[in-house]
Amino acid sequence: MIKKLKRRFILTSMVVVTLVLLLVLGVLFVGARKVVYSDADQMLKRSLMISLGEKGGGEGRGGRNERAVVLSIDPETGEIEKKSSGTLINFSDQEQQELAQEAAQSKALKHRGVRTSVEKHNGKTYVAVVDTTLEDRLLTAAMKALALFAVGVWLALLLLVYLLSGWAVRPMAKAWDMQRQFVADASHDLKTPLTVILSNSELLKQQNEGREAPEVDRIETAGKRMKELVQKMLTLARMEDDPNPNAYETMNLSDMVMESALAFEATAFEKGLVIDETVESDLMVKGNRAQVQSVLECLLDNACKYAAPGSRVTVSLEKAGKKARLTVHNTGSYIPPEDLAHVFERFYRADKSRTASDSSGLGLAIVQSVVERMKGAVTAESSQESGTAFTVLLPRENG
Repeated sequence: MIKKLKRRFILTSMVVVTLVLLLVLGVLFVGARKVVYSDADQMLKRSLMISLGEKGGGEGRGGRNERAVVLSIDPETGEIEKKSSGTLINFSDQEQQELAQEAAQSKALKHRGVRTSVEKHNGKTYVAVVDTTLEDRLLTAAMKALALFAVGVWLALLLLVYLLSGWAVRPMAKAWDMQRQFVADASHDLKTPLTVILSNSELLKQQNEGREAPEVDRIETAGKRMKELVQKMLTLARMEDDPNPNAYETMNLSDMVMESALAFEATAFEKGLVIDETVESDLMVKGNRAQVQSVLECLLDNACKYAAPGSRVTVSLEKAGKKARLTVHNTGSYIPPEDLAHVFERFYRADKSRTASDSSGLGLAIVQSVVERMKGAVTAESSQESGTAFTVLLPRENG
């Protein structure tokens, strides 16, 4: 949980940082573009003013070396003539005329490296064209430098956020460790009195053999339920304290699924259920055998517990790329969407179809914990028409 919280903190922080950096880059790009092309825009205006004979145009700073040319287009003949002494070194006369036609018709320019401005005067259209090859290169170089700077800042902030994430979640981690230790200690300490209660209830049953003792039966039933709950809490606490993935062994999941399904045949028969198995042979996975067994037992127990009497429980195991896909499906049960999103949470039980007197609300939480430690994933699907299915994906060891 703490690792997930830390990853979420880093992800959220970096999303904000990325958005801010993109906004800053956008502002800098707009500002740099305006500065870089300001001289070219002034040159366009000045060239048009000179060609139109307006006051304030002057002779231009560059004379014959101006990088702008002004072309006039006669609307009747369509002829184009040059009206300035400037020159475009990188464009031929034909290309200059094409640029003038495109600009006059408000079309997108086919050529890059130019800027245009259009004025209509005395029935003619005047098009000023300036060569911006130099500005384009300058802007490209500036944006590359900004991009490299932004990447460097992003990486530096990522490192800073990563270091801060440990500090930010430290109080939560401490509280979580204390809670986890309390659960483990309490669960362990409760086992002894529960054992005494169950032993004495069994002794009372023997002493009252042949006579009804409903009170003793209720004590025994409640004690067994509490013992199961304590055992599950202790299992979760131990898994979180010591996942110990290095102690995992390679096991034949196909055989384990078949053995577990066979073990639940009697339970299914009592409810009039039929268990159908479709298991692909020799699918190997790596994990803790006892924990994997608890996953299979929990999924099969839930399927049998909530299936409609007389229906079928289907168990399938097959290859799914580099993973093994286990699906346990039962008909007759339905989990509403608002409950389905919480079924893997500890102690969560739906108010209607998923409430059972002997349910602790920890089984599916253990399933998820075991599967995630094996680098797998577990999902649940449910509909009123087809029932409920739990799917587990685990990495295969035999390709």
